[in-house]
Amino acid sequence: MSQKGKPIDAPATEDPPYLQPGSIIEVNHEDNVCPRARYTAIIMERATSTNDKRYVVQFTNLYQDRNSGTKLSKEYNSVDIRPLPPPQPPRKFKVGDIVEAYFDDGWYEGKIDQVLDDDRYIFRMSSMFLLFGVNQLRLHRTWLNGNWVPPLDESELAVEDEDLTDRMMEIDSNQLEWETDSGSAETSTAGTGNILEESDQKTKEEFSEGERVEVANIDEDGFNQAWLAATIVKPVENNRYIIRYETLRTGNDTGFLVKEMDSLHIRPPPPDIPVPHQFKMYDNVDALYKGGWWKGIITRVLPRGSRYKVHFDNNGKVMEFKHSDLRLHLDWIDRKWTKPSPGVCISKPFCISVDMCS
Repeated sequence: MSQKGKPIDAPATEDPPYLQPGSIIEVNHEDNVCPRARYTAIIMERATSTNDKRYVVQFTNLYQDRNSGTKLSKEYNSVDIRPLPPPQPPRKFKVGDIVEAYFDDGWYEGKIDQVLDDDRYIFRMSSMFLLFGVNQLRLHRTWLNGNWVPPLDESELAVEDEDLTDRMMEIDSNQLEWETDSGSAETSTAGTGNILEESDQKTKEEFSEGERVEVANIDEDGFNQAWLAATIVKPVENNRYIIRYETLRTGNDTGFLVKEMDSLHIRPPPPDIPVPHQFKMYDNVDALYKGGWWKGIITRVLPRGSRYKVHFDNNGKVMEFKHSDLRLHLDWIDRKWTKPSPGVCISKPFCISVDMCS
């Protein structure tokens, strides 16, 4: 593979067009943590380690090292690779339709379990139920013997060429490594989701003394339970900081708790996004509880004033909160604030976390 992560400029082979170097494809990817999903990737070259039809691909949205921006590259058999599916205009789905839902940069197969208003659907994948808008769903199709099954209809054929060109331009400009005028290689580090304005972003500089931050409350299993307000007391070596909590006090109640934390568990406070009237069903929110902000989902809007039932992601409990104790949930990814993925788990006897699949 090219040293700079670009497709090798090799002559055409006997392979079909979608398997030629530089082609945009979808890969059937599965590991021990996440269910099978299809991800967009680029054909880099034909693998040289075997005589079988295997290809080296580079994912457009999966990373080997997100901090450095290094995209994940892997070998796949040709049976796990298919062309980029044609664009599909929004359509009405019905209960029982086999569809694919887009979240965490991949397309997951499932079926429509419920049809809601405003072009929203409850999508079922095994024991997981998720809420999606129509723009995050597409009809499930299989690539069989060089054809799509079920076949494309006329409305899809009409926009296929135009949309494919747009997607190729977008990937070329945003997701592949590119060369500057001086010849050096740079890599896009754009995060997933809806990125907020640049004025809300924190730059590469370290946190400074006296700066207000939020720190992760990590449990004994290494999982973040909540974000708590704190202040940077001073930096120490190896990207670690002494912080002072603003809500947790010492055991003898003589002052606020002081602790050493690494920078991976420190972030700036999220920007304030006003919600002047009401939160909506299935909004991703943070709830203020015991001095920390805990991630959850609005599962019920109560009729008596601005009060809500919130389902906590970490333990499955449901609690009631008033409007002023909630805020819209944002993720801090690649030093950018992003809105969460459109799918949310609303029933989970065996529900996995979408974040585990990134």
